[in-house]
Amino acid sequence: MSVYQVSCPARVNYLDSEIDELQDVPDGGFQVARSLWCLLEAGHTGLHHTFTQGLRATDELPARNLWTRWPDGDEYGPQRETLILPPCTEKFLAGAIEEESCGLPAGHVGRHGFEFGPPLTEADVLPEWLFRMFFD
Repeated sequence: MSVYQVSCPARVNYLDSEIDELQDVPDGGFQVARSLWCLLEAGHTGLHHTFTQGLRATDELPARNLWTRWPDGDEYGPQRETLILPPCTEKFLAGAIEEESCGLPAGHVGRHGFEFGPPLTEADVLPEWLFRMFFD
């Protein structure tokens, strides 16, 4: 987790009735929070997305994720929807012991979840002479 704000600052707020409904979803795995932040990269285009509820695998279905998505300014309105979205299939260090999945829905805009972190600047890079001290 980064100490920098890298995700979108938009958030969605759920009414009590919506929280009750999401808590009662069959095979739901999490307690739903009243407010959830958009998980996409700050400054993204298109709809905002947040992970809302995880659904356990059953004999008939694999585990899947409920996401809420909404356009700017419609966090309570009729264009907000909660639905199952497939996961992004991109992986960091694919095939390695420490493989990490993106964690965002398929087709998302912006960077993958494993790419979030502070932007690199010239000040973040080790000077060549110092790098050689450690790695030569």
